[in-house]
Amino acid sequence: MDKDNTVTVKNMTNSPVTIMSRNHHLIREIAPHGASTYFDKTLFEQLLFEPGIKYMIDSGILYIEDMETKKELGIEPEDAKEPVNVIVLTDKQRRQYMVNLSLDEFKEKVDKLGYEQVELLADYATANKLIDFDKCEYIKKKSGRDIISAIRLTRQNQEKETQENKEG
Repeated sequence: MDKDNTVTVKNMTNSPVTIMSRNHHLIREIAPHGASTYFDKTLFEQLLFEPGIKYMIDSGILYIEDMETKKELGIEPEDAKEPVNVIVLTDKQRRQYMVNLSLDEFKEKVDKLGYEQVELLADYATANKLIDFDKCEYIKKKSGRDIISAIRLTRQNQEKETQENKEG
């Protein structure tokens, strides 16, 4: 495919994502953790009219890195230098949110994230045992995910497994 007529789409979640369009006789699965697939730009422009695909782009499940392409497709404003409508965090940024930002800065930035990105932030905080009570409570308010309880349950399960291994 010609690079100028191609859209590279990344899966930003921890699960495979399937793009389906009956109108275009299309089924395409994208592997998790930043795997990419390519679409003809004209086709992808048409796919954005399908609510499920539009939702996956708007919420940050699927991501297009190229700013010019996002502007052409109407995903970001023409004058944007950085993403303003669809913000996707890297692990480094997730860590910065949870560790370095003040609570006010954290709330301001989290409020700009789509639901799926807040979920991924919660996953990251849980996996890395990043407990800032106020930030965890704010994420719980935004997504319903209780990071502190999840970390506590994980720790209890690990202790139980360790105890069973010692006994077994």
